Amino acid sequence: MSENTEKKILVIDDEVYIRDSVIGFLEDFGFEVIEAENGEVGLEQFQEEKPDLILCDLRMPVMDGLEVLAQVREQDENIPIIIVSGAGNIADTVEALRLGAWDYIIKPIQDMNVLFHAVNKAFERKDFIAEKARYQKDLEIANKELKISLDTLEQARDQLVQSEKMAALGELVAGVAHEINTPVGVGVTAASFLDAKTKEFSGLYESGELKRSELENYLKTVQEVSNSILINMARAAELISSFKQVAVDQSSEKRRRFNLKEYIDEILLSLRPRYKKTSHTINVTCAPDIEITSYPGAFSQILNNLIMNSLIHGFKEIDNGEIEIDISRGEGDKVSFVYRDNGTGMDETQKEKAFDPFFTTMRGKGGTGLGMSIVFNLVTQTLKGKVVLDSEPGKGVAFTMTLPELSEDI
Repeated sequence: MSENTEKKILVIDDEVYIRDSVIGFLEDFGFEVIEAENGEVGLEQFQEEKPDLILCDLRMPVMDGLEVLAQVREQDENIPIIIVSGAGNIADTVEALRLGAWDYIIKPIQDMNVLFHAVNKAFERKDFIAEKARYQKDLEIANKELKISLDTLEQARDQLVQSEKMAALGELVAGVAHEINTPVGVGVTAASFLDAKTKEFSGLYESGELKRSELENYLKTVQEVSNSILINMARAAELISSFKQVAVDQSSEKRRRFNLKEYIDEILLSLRPRYKKTSHTINVTCAPDIEITSYPGAFSQILNNLIMNSLIHGFKEIDNGEIEIDISRGEGDKVSFVYRDNGTGMDETQKEKAFDPFFTTMRGKGGTGLGMSIVFNLVTQTLKGKVVLDSEPGKGVAFTMTLPELSEDI
């Protein structure tokens, strides 16, 4: 009974003997009970005493139970109210329940255990509602904290992805710069050689000692050296053009129309420094007339990440790796993009986690674990496509991507 000592019950009834019997019964069970002889006094007691539960008669002078119920509910939506009603007041009882009463007891009360049961059930329901409210509040707080954490994680992910893109662009710059150095160096050497030969030829001409054979040798040298300069400068220009387009596309998010085969060739040319000193090969099968409106930068990043994944992970124990890229038109305006290698492949666990952010088999060896996650997001979010990974240990990997052509209004 001690658990009821902090629970206060307001009994509102105009019949003294009913009030006394109810009060005596409830006090025997440890409840604190206050009373009111009509609805008006009961409403005042409710406002002053702040009871935990109200037992209210319906038919009373001055202010009836329905009006008490309506005014109490305006001030407190959660306080339990149990109606004590005569057997002939069923319609009023139904109205009371509609207005927000929790339960009703028909009087005269023949068995006080019915009252005790109703009061206990009401307090149990009240505790449940309070617990639910606390849980809801805790859940809202947890949701807010979770949202903040998710926002923070998304910002961190975006920063890491941007860092990954810039790192890839930096490696592209370094590789292309090194690659351009060779034809430019040859061109400079040839130009220097031609300059020296020209000065030598001019000296002979000015001295009047120029022979026919020396003129013929000079002209032959000029032709050979100038041809070498043109070939190497053209090679450097090709590399610069490819690098410029790929670099611009990687650092921007603009959509444009482009020839897929030509663009893939440009990407591979810019990536050539990464694998030219190995025995690995890359073969592309793509119809020359496939033109699409899409994000070329996304294609560049996808291909860059797939190729680097093969070179770093797939071919780490293989000397003669083979990469096959098969691009074709699918149904409607969709493009089928299949990337395969004959590398070490993946087991089931690795395959399931392949697209998870930060998953890498080279933890502590420079692997960030973002490459395949970037591929997945670019395919599914930027290009609005689908990607399926198929792999077995020792049988390489196959990424099958289905990419729609993006209309101008997307």
